[in-house]
Amino acid sequence: MIKTAMAFLLGCLLCLSLKEMPAPNGFLLLVVIIILWLRHTVGLAFIVGLLWAGFQAQSQLADRLPEMLAGKDIVISGEITTIPTVRDRLVRFELAPDSSAYPRRIRLTWYRASSPYPNAGEHWQFTVRLKPPRGMSNPGSFDYEKWLFTQRIGATGYVRDSTSNQLLQHASVWNVNRLRQQLQVKLKKLLPDTEQLPLLQGLAIGIRDDLDDSHWQTLRQTGTSHLLAISGLHIGLAAAIGFFLLRFLWSLMPSLLLRVPAHYVGALGGVILAAFYACLAGFTVPTQRAFVMVATIMLALVWKRPLYPLHVLAVSLLLVLFIDPFAVISAGFWLSFSAVALIVFTCSNRYPKQRWNWAGIHLWIAVGLIPLLVLFFGQISVISPIANLIAVPLVSFLVVPIILFGMVMLIVSEPLARWLLNNADYLLDLMWQWLRLLANSPISDWHSPFLPIVMIGFVAIAVILILLPRGWPAKWLALILLLPIWFYQPDKPESGEFYLSVLDVGQGLATVIETKDHVLVFDTGPKYSAYFDTGKAVVAPFLKHRAINNVDKLIISHSDNDHIGGVDSLAGLITINETYSSDLEALPNATPCLAGQVWFWNQVKFEILHPFETKHTSNKNNRSCVLKVTANNRSALLPGDIEKESEYRLLNRYGKALKADILVVPHHGSRTSSTMRFIQTVDPEYGLLAVGYRNRYRFPVESVLKRYQKQGTRLLRTDHHGAILFRDETQPIRWRQQNAKLWTSKAIE
Repeated sequence: MIKTAMAFLLGCLLCLSLKEMPAPNGFLLLVVIIILWLRHTVGLAFIVGLLWAGFQAQSQLADRLPEMLAGKDIVISGEITTIPTVRDRLVRFELAPDSSAYPRRIRLTWYRASSPYPNAGEHWQFTVRLKPPRGMSNPGSFDYEKWLFTQRIGATGYVRDSTSNQLLQHASVWNVNRLRQQLQVKLKKLLPDTEQLPLLQGLAIGIRDDLDDSHWQTLRQTGTSHLLAISGLHIGLAAAIGFFLLRFLWSLMPSLLLRVPAHYVGALGGVILAAFYACLAGFTVPTQRAFVMVATIMLALVWKRPLYPLHVLAVSLLLVLFIDPFAVISAGFWLSFSAVALIVFTCSNRYPKQRWNWAGIHLWIAVGLIPLLVLFFGQISVISPIANLIAVPLVSFLVVPIILFGMVMLIVSEPLARWLLNNADYLLDLMWQWLRLLANSPISDWHSPFLPIVMIGFVAIAVILILLPRGWPAKWLALILLLPIWFYQPDKPESGEFYLSVLDVGQGLATVIETKDHVLVFDTGPKYSAYFDTGKAVVAPFLKHRAINNVDKLIISHSDNDHIGGVDSLAGLITINETYSSDLEALPNATPCLAGQVWFWNQVKFEILHPFETKHTSNKNNRSCVLKVTANNRSALLPGDIEKESEYRLLNRYGKALKADILVVPHHGSRTSSTMRFIQTVDPEYGLLAVGYRNRYRFPVESVLKRYQKQGTRLLRTDHHGAILFRDETQPIRWRQQNAKLWTSKAIE
């Protein structure tokens, strides 16, 4: 069973590791050949996994919005399938359209929504503007397209202001998400002064929308984020409570009924309470995995079959991947199954007689998960074992049972439910003070640069050696294998050279320039809302990915949102030594950038060419800081959003000194910039366009593109190619193209 499950897993993983689906005829021929060659169960399981994942992937890829419908106003009706997130009149939800002409699931945002807001399970009609699944593509940042793919979302978009936006039908009383939303409203009314309500909601009904950045930062730094996921530990605990409680109650029944074995009834109680808790959490993928595992254990108890932990794990693995083969590309899948496997391994090998050693088990789980944490997040919580030593038993054996009984009591007695939930809040508050104390320690977490897969393999082997029982030969090799992770540094440019990275931040600009020992960031991209900006979502993760924790100079060309929006978040995550800007009203602590400022880093020349004075009447665009970088391997000109007026001033002052190999196209390719004389004088080999996919300004303008093409400039665009990286190679790296996966929207050449 274990080999079969692993073969099925490898089949799913191989399929979802492809860059594109193979042609059907060739794919089927390959499958037939392999089946005839292998002729045994393990080989067949591998092929079935490959075919099943391929069928599901092909179905999902075919369910994407056609390009011809993108950007058009469409009147659409359907059911709200999730609990809407509401923040300052911004409502986000998923819709299942009635018409088969559209994808089966659509993710919508309603800006400036009017009351009444949509509720889960309701039937609505909207006027929407849609686009196929698309996300920013950068090293180190969240893969939004992958997330949309795993959630089986075929289009995203927003609701337009229209009189056609209306409620068509109320939700069914049996709709699970409607009931969860009602519970959320009831909890907020029942516990208006509860300090830890966001945490309590997360543990009670799986709704974590009210958790802010400070919550998540504390949870990440202490390695306790898993506590807010209603998954294996909590579902298993609910099943155990249901099993023992119903078995005890059954033992009190009349003797006639006792002919039914108590463990049958206990197993039924365990499944029922586990299902109840899973439904409270919305039956998400993690809760599905946990419920399948619990149901497998309960069935084994009923059938009186020998219960081998690894067999239970294997059966659960098969069922989970059959239900959702896309789970294999999610970090949660690997972390949850690996954690269970580590518990089984630790109890079997390190504590074979004393099977319950809470501190020891958590220590070895923390060690065992290091390779996966480095692979998926590039971050390890150093204090995770200490934090979990207190937090896990507190949440698992006190908070969750109290919350479960409190949720049940909501049906019977609200005063009793309030008392129980207030006690849960008190315990959560104690835990939170403990976690915040640990998170504020200077050694709370450790960030790893992006490691090659071979090096992660070394780390994994080292961890396996550490986990092996005492007395196992060659355990000392683990120390040697772990040395690279402490000394590894990403590649750096040589003296006299620099790396240039224009990041994909949508409609905006963020650029990183690296020399051998220094880093400069030019603009930080836009702030899309109070909850999302590219300083936090793109620039900081890219710098962490490059093992950069300190920025020597930050230059904000001007104060338009698409250039300055991410500055506050970036400053909160990365140490910035100096800040320069042309707008001191927006950044009063910054140094004004002025023409004539020059410095050298590792034999690379940095020169501010513009503005010429601190006070002038030009618009913000024409006051943009202009930076030229000159090195042995290349030169680059970053002109911000200057328009024709400033282009002429630069031409008159510098003339042919403006010549550069790389030009970040002024003002995103607007018709107000990129005069022919300016293009001819700079004469760039590459013109880089920092533009958003289907942006509302329709940048870049076609006439501007023709001017660059006439000059022979090779144009690269962040909306087509993702991040554009100039390294040692003669050709720039187009990140969307180089890092393409099965679910990635293909780069346009």
